[in-house]
Amino acid sequence: MVKFTLAKEEDINKISNFIAKLNRKEESHIAYCGDDSEEIENSLKEDITDIQFDKSFVIATEENEIVGVLGFDADMERNNAEIWGPFIEKGKWSIATDMWDKMLQLIPKEIVTTSMFVNNKNYNCLGLADILGFSKNSEEIILEFKKSDLNNLDEVCLIELAVEDFEAMKELHDKTFPNTYYSGEEIISRLNNHRKVFVCKEAKELTGYIYVEAEPEFGEGNIEFFAVNESQRGKGIGCYLLTMALRWLFSFNSIDSISLCVNSKNEKAINLYKRAGFKEKYQLSYFIKRG
Repeated sequence: MVKFTLAKEEDINKISNFIAKLNRKEESHIAYCGDDSEEIENSLKEDITDIQFDKSFVIATEENEIVGVLGFDADMERNNAEIWGPFIEKGKWSIATDMWDKMLQLIPKEIVTTSMFVNNKNYNCLGLADILGFSKNSEEIILEFKKSDLNNLDEVCLIELAVEDFEAMKELHDKTFPNTYYSGEEIISRLNNHRKVFVCKEAKELTGYIYVEAEPEFGEGNIEFFAVNESQRGKGIGCYLLTMALRWLFSFNSIDSISLCVNSKNEKAINLYKRAGFKEKYQLSYFIKRG
């Protein structure tokens, strides 16, 4: 008999291992989560903070073994919750709606929007999203660049964002990405030794930027945002920014590959990434439910 319980802090290692195991398979892949158990455990501890994971995750067990995990990462400032899962063992999917009902009891009334980011081969979650009344907001593609392809890139000079360019970078970012998860101001506040903004300039004017994050302890690197001024497009600035980002990220010995997410309709960006050496890894759907 399957039992549903609230996740416990002492179970975080087992939960992380379970999510990592299932998230390595396209048929159970959720894009919010990685596939490295240590990275997932760190995210559960350090990133899920508005409502801690032991108050936002439900686990299903059978004979004391985990067969399902489902939870959410709440952003109380934006009144949104990102859904992690459901991650359910093969043959046990009949428990999905019961798990969902248990998790809903944990979501505070202040949350008005929930979102799911699901691999297009995760047919169980795609079906659940439809049953629950989620609407598809967009289709995205995950692209990957491997360190072994680094020799195909040109050598470049790394130019970091300087204080005098803060306002120009914020204006470009907020204009290009008006409703995204980090504003230009938030990106600047996050900068440290492992989070960098690199820029291109012409006649002392900022023409483009790229924001990247490295997690060398987990062998991870991510290109989060980059943009080029409309008047400067078509001059190779995008490729130059990408090369700067990749050169810096691969300076960490533990990082072997870089992934990024791009809207599947953005053919210009996809072609740019592929010209730089990125290859398609996953196709995903982003769902939203309000109310």
